[in-house]
Amino acid sequence: MQSRPGARCRRASACLAFLALVLMRPAWAQTVEDGSDGTIGPADTTRVLALIRQDLNSPDAKVTQLRRSGASHVCGSVNVKNRDGLYTGERGFVVDLPSGTFGRVPDGPELLSPRAAGFAGKEAIRQSYFRLCLDD
Repeated sequence: MQSRPGARCRRASACLAFLALVLMRPAWAQTVEDGSDGTIGPADTTRVLALIRQDLNSPDAKVTQLRRSGASHVCGSVNVKNRDGLYTGERGFVVDLPSGTFGRVPDGPELLSPRAAGFAGKEAIRQSYFRLCLDD
């Protein structure tokens, strides 16, 4: 049985369309690596991942250790890629669900100079993470 030329073309275009969908799915690549999303539920997981994607502009972030802190905060760790495409290592974060704010714990060099732009905000995130997310 011979296939018609039109059928072959439709199959090829369907394959190309599927391939394009697979390649254009950066928002789907963001993952919770350790299954900890089950502890906060699907709605809050979706919200946390959206805030990470928005704030860090990282569609391929790897999220772990999600947990609640009180009724309104979610803590966890996130690992994102740098400009060279390499993961930089896990860093803690805290999300305030009612206000929709995300804060990733700053790295040591980001806190070297109290006169640097944004220092007060970064220090506030660090203190919030220590207060809300670390066990006593």
